[in-house]
Amino acid sequence: MRFWYSSFDFAQFHRCGVRYLATSMSKNTGQQIRGSGSRGAAQSKAMEAAPPTRRTVWSPIELMVRIIWSTFARILWVIFPPLRSTLLRLFGAKVGAKCTFARSVDIIIPWNLKIGNNCRFADDVILYSLGPITIGDDVRIDTRAHLCAGTHDMKDTTFPLLRPPIVVGSGTYIGIDSYIAPNVEVGSNCTIWPRTSVFKSVDDNAELSGNPARVIV
Repeated sequence: MRFWYSSFDFAQFHRCGVRYLATSMSKNTGQQIRGSGSRGAAQSKAMEAAPPTRRTVWSPIELMVRIIWSTFARILWVIFPPLRSTLLRLFGAKVGAKCTFARSVDIIIPWNLKIGNNCRFADDVILYSLGPITIGDDVRIDTRAHLCAGTHDMKDTTFPLLRPPIVVGSGTYIGIDSYIAPNVEVGSNCTIWPRTSVFKSVDDNAELSGNPARVIV
């Protein structure tokens, strides 16, 4: 659980955006890439003419709660594992029964979480819940998986924060080091293989692998 003061977070932008940018560029032709470079140059000029104002999108109360969540609550999180679900509920999350969270799970905004019953979150899972993240029952999220419900509008020189939701259906398994992009809905009983990057919503019972994710037939 970490705290950031700015709504424009370069470290998290890198973590959330690198896979998406790399995937997009791999699909483009040389002409498209050159066009993208022209747009980037135009954007750079616009930013030089009118530097973006970076203002937090969080209210003073939300900022204070985030500080408490990342400090005092963090101590309790580490010392008292049985209280982790209770701590999340105290900070506004909706957490079902019999859920377990590894010590190193990273939850950014707990009040944007809705988690069903009997879910398991392994070491170093990132729930980047700037926007709502909804997780059904009996979901398993494995080590270093990253659910990224936050990004920035790259077409706007002020890079406003966007908080599209993520939904994970019941009975789904998300493998080691997998990435779920903003505004993605993963259906129920899906299997996301390790190191898979999911950028589009998928229906129930899908089995996905690769970057970008493809359905395994």
